[in-house]
This record gives sequence, structure tokens and C-alpha cells, in this order.
Amino acid sequence: MKSQLGMHSSCVREIKENRTTKPHVLPIYATSSFELDSIDQGINIFTGKEKGHVYSRYGNPTMETVAKKIALLESHDLPGIEAEAILFSSGMSAILTLMLGMLKSGDKILTQANLYGGTTEQFLKILKPNGIDPLFIDLADLDRVDQALNNDKAIKMIYGESPANPTMACLDLKALANLAKKHGVTTAIDNTFPSPYLQQPFGFGVDFIVHSTTKYLNGHGNSLAGVLVAQDAQLLHEKIWPIMKLAGTNGNPWDAWLINNGLKTLALRMDKHSANAMWVAEYLTQHPRISQ
Repeated sequence: MKSQLGMHSSCVREIKENRTTKPHVLPIYATSSFELDSIDQGINIFTGKEKGHVYSRYGNPTMETVAKKIALLESHDLPGIEAEAILFSSGMSAILTLMLGMLKSGDKILTQANLYGGTTEQFLKILKPNGIDPLFIDLADLDRVDQALNNDKAIKMIYGESPANPTMACLDLKALANLAKKHGVTTAIDNTFPSPYLQQPFGFGVDFIVHSTTKYLNGHGNSLAGVLVAQDAQLLHEKIWPIMKLAGTNGNPWDAWLINNGLKTLALRMDKHSANAMWVAEYLTQHPRISQ
């Protein structure tokens, strides 16, 4: 039977997916857009009456599946916490999208001086000129934090790293979260260095967790991406998702797939990292030429 389509159309046209059984690993959905069954379905998805994928910049099965996995790791064995996450193009874009979603001109961020240098530059060179001022203090000095929150009601967020990059300085996350709640302030912690395997900030009452997934979550140096995880799913969708969608700070399916592969060995890798670090620490502690 002669086809009604010409050769050119047959080359372009997608045919039915030739799959009979489910793959045992997550597929890469390398598609910019998705097929809709009808105009009504498209209208329902765009108006929020129905869930569905339309365009990969703001919704892709590979990316959403990996984001969900990271959210599950950050809330693992924490009763009553059902976290949700969004993948970004980098840790830096995750931080910027968080700030643009949660803060406005006139608001201030209480943070530490020993942040990752790129984050400090972002706060000073992008947020500050647009009216969102960072205040740098020692977040380990809880009395000073409490005093700052008492004296300046423009502070709307405490943002920290623990351990910090690269000084490894640590913070009392529970105490900081308690102070933030006392003053009605949001908390966000960069959890890149410990990963959820060694530290779960949600267990201490922190509101947002950010990672450069480029580091330990991926673990193989072959992917550049970031993730933002929130305790409050509604807040994430109402405040953060629209900024990600419109600013184009989204991640991509290929990097998401690489993160997913890396996550399979996270526990093994973090155990080995920790064992190696302890060996070095014990060796240096006993070395006669090292005092600290």
C-alpha cells in the first residue's frame, strides 16, 4: 500500500516508541517539547487544571525524577517531612533563583564572611546593586546573630554553608533555625560538602537546602548542575518555580541523568571519603612537627 506521506515527511515524523518492557535505569528524555493529546489537554495543563509536561525548560521527566530522588535523600527517615526539589543549571543558579523568589528590593540576607567565593560575589555584584543587601557576620556567634535579627527587621533570610567551602567551618544549624523561627526569618543552607548522607539540615529545622550537584552528589566530575530542596512544596512551586521558568535557570536531562548515576554510589563514596579524612587527621594529630 502506497504511503500518503512523502519521503521528506516520513524522515521528520516520529513513530511509535518501540519499547516492550521498562528500562532498568532512568531514560534521558532529550526532548524540548511534549506531544499533547488534544487542545483541551493543552489548555488544562497551561491553566493548572491538569498535570503534564509541555516544555523541558520548566518540566522534564528525567529532571523531575532526579530532583525527587535528591529530595527523598534529604528527608530520609525524617518524620513528617515530604521535601520537594528543582534542578538547576548550577549551584550558583539555584542560589540566585532562591534569592529572587524569596526576597525583594529592601530585604537583607544575614550570612557569613567565609562563604564560597562565587556566592559572595553573587551577593555583592548582583543582589546588592538590585537592592538586596548581604550582611556578613560570624554565624557561629549566636548572640550576635540574635542581636542582628533584633536590630534589623529588613533581614528576611539567614544563608549559610556548613561545612563552608573551602574553610570547612561548621555552624550550629539547629540553633540558627530556632533563632530564625523566633524572628520570622527564612533559613537556607548550602549542604554541598556533607551531602544528605552525612547531614540533613531539614532535621534541624532549616527551610531550604542548596547543593552544587557537581560535587559529591554526582561525584565523577562529568556534570555541572545544582539543586534546591524545600520542606514546603507549595512555597517551592509558588515562589521558586516561576522564577526558574522565566529566568531560564533550569537544569537539563543529560546532567540530571549523570547525577542519577552518581547518586548510586553516594553512600560508598562518602564512607570512603570519611575514612580517608580520618586517617589523615589521626596521622597529623600524632605528628611531632604539627601542633594544630
